[in-house]
Amino acid sequence: MNAAKAVKKLIDDDPANRISTATLASDAGISRNLLQIVFKYRYGAPIGRYRLRIRMAHAKYLLSSGKSIKETAITLHYSSISSFNNTFRNFYGQSPSEWRARRR
Repeated sequence: MNAAKAVKKLIDDDPANRISTATLASDAGISRNLLQIVFKYRYGAPIGRYRLRIRMAHAKYLLSSGKSIKETAITLHYSSISSFNNTFRNFYGQSPSEWRARRR
């Protein structure tokens, strides 16, 4: 289904976008549930999980290219630095500063 492919491209092209799944489905002219089912079937993960994976990969890219933790959190539209830190820690098992220190 082209809607799932379009949603994946949108996420891949802009990991920081905050467009809801319901809006994405509405724009594609299908139900949110159908979009979720097709997306998971095609890409192996629900939209939210896929979006988080791409967002966290982009966070690593930003951090490795010299952005501060604060700049990275702002770029990815987190409501606070602590929210970003918690998400990063839950996803990777270490904080952004721990990850950065281990890369050196």
